[in-house]
Amino acid sequence: MTPDSFIEYYYGTYKTIDLHGLTKEDAKATLIYELGLVDANIDCVVIIHGFHGGNVLKNLVRKEFKHSLVKDKVVLDAARTIFLLKKLN
Repeated sequence: MTPDSFIEYYYGTYKTIDLHGLTKEDAKATLIYELGLVDANIDCVVIIHGFHGGNVLKNLVRKEFKHSLVKDKVVLDAARTIFLLKKLN
């Protein structure tokens, strides 16, 4: 099973947001903006935050960031986190 089909099989339709190279402030703004664009058919968002350049973005995504659409967070691997989304009406 490829990584993409694994995510779809277990978590449903997804969108990917890549935060590599962003500052903490830009990453937070990007998350807020991209979550605002999510369609009702998207079940989760895969956040690529990386981990080799430090833990600032990983900590933002996994511990600090809160949003009304995010129901739960799942650690996919060291560089990616999945946001499980609440269903839009």
